[in-house]
Amino acid sequence: MMQSDHNNGSTLITERHVLLLILILGGLAGAYLFVFAGKSVGMVFYLVPLLLLFLMSCLSSPVRCFFLLYIASYFVMGVARYVTFPMPAGVILDILILFNFLCLCLHYIRGNPIGKLHFNPFLILSIFWMIFCLLEIINPMSSFSNWITTVRNIGIHIVLFQLLVFLNLDNLDKLRLFFGLWGTLIVLGALKAIGQKYIGFDRFESVWLYTYGAHTHVIYSGIRYFSFFTDAANFGCHMGLGIVVFTILSFYEKVANRRVFYIAVALIAFYGLMISGTRAAIAVPFVGFAFFIILVKEWKWIVMGAVFLALAFSFFNLTTIGNSNGDIRRMRTAFSFTQDASFNVRLENQKKMRSFMSDHPFGIGLGASKHANEGDLIHGIATDSSFVFIWVETGIVGLILYVLLCLTILGFGTYYVLFVLKDNRIKSIVAASTAGLAGIMVAGYANEVLHQMPTGQTVYILMGIIMLSPVIDKKLAYDSPTV
Repeated sequence: MMQSDHNNGSTLITERHVLLLILILGGLAGAYLFVFAGKSVGMVFYLVPLLLLFLMSCLSSPVRCFFLLYIASYFVMGVARYVTFPMPAGVILDILILFNFLCLCLHYIRGNPIGKLHFNPFLILSIFWMIFCLLEIINPMSSFSNWITTVRNIGIHIVLFQLLVFLNLDNLDKLRLFFGLWGTLIVLGALKAIGQKYIGFDRFESVWLYTYGAHTHVIYSGIRYFSFFTDAANFGCHMGLGIVVFTILSFYEKVANRRVFYIAVALIAFYGLMISGTRAAIAVPFVGFAFFIILVKEWKWIVMGAVFLALAFSFFNLTTIGNSNGDIRRMRTAFSFTQDASFNVRLENQKKMRSFMSDHPFGIGLGASKHANEGDLIHGIATDSSFVFIWVETGIVGLILYVLLCLTILGFGTYYVLFVLKDNRIKSIVAASTAGLAGIMVAGYANEVLHQMPTGQTVYILMGIIMLSPVIDKKLAYDSPTV
């Protein structure tokens, strides 16, 4: 009887009581710091446990780490308008990339399964491109500071993001999670721009808009809305990419809830594209859907797509319907680009570049066009195009290699959809990704969007998904338990 009483007494203090005691003591300590050390110290004290729990959650799941990286690429430039980071935004992304690989290593060491690396021809070509960009450090016109700020996003991330896709998104369920996350972020981006249009800009956005962005975002036809993206061109083209990908996904989706979600994302993205005022962004859905028509072998999609494109083109180019709406009127000017002053300025700038680029087959050095000083060849001449940017900074040699890179991924995507992939679920994802990439690459000729966050990171992820698709297709064919 006495022994029983002793056992009952030993269980009076349980783990729950210990946790409660820790929380009480922690709360009291935090309150003390708030009063005597200041609000910032108190907030840091309270946030540290939450941060530790978040890190533990990420370390237990590499996919969560990868999604954290992508979310960071989406928001970091927008947050930089409100917060002065102790380091450049690109460095923050690099730290998260390293954290992703560390998480994968720890996950593997603990004996947990992760995806496998797949050294395919496109990845090898991407590595070759990365090495070429790394060697630009020896370009006599380059400087280390300019090179280091540019080489990561231009040359290194294209390889690293493909590797992370192979190791993280190695089955259909994870791919669907990614598209669910991306669709949610697109909606948030569009809603932020809609808020800017109908509610107004906050103090920090107004400062940026009427200083750095005044020349390109406050124009005669109204304000170009940019959400939390770097600028309106990046925002508009990214919305165009979302329109193509999620519209095509909705065509083949059989689950009602997902189909409704995909359609909603596409419609909201379309409105985001409209209010961005980015005329080049209109090329993304036009080219993307045209490319999709080539990919499919079903007559119903070919006829429906051709009719849709013809009607849309006729609406914008042959009618004046809706001209009372400023957004529609601004979109319509994209179909008369030869009469557009900004387009002619770009052609004139490219003519000036040709006068000296013939003497620089390897370019004037990475980062040189964005950090030109008075007296430099490129000073006062805007590149205004991803492909022109590559040409100027890496020369005709780099441009040929980069164009080959773009054509290769479109070729693989087309080949996989037409001849390799058997499962319609993965085939629809690859068709949507390939068509979206075709559209955004055409827009990359008119605007510098292919290497801006988060569009650049999204492009690299879609490239990785395309090259991983045959592996997932085989898993689906053999009904692998990991899928």
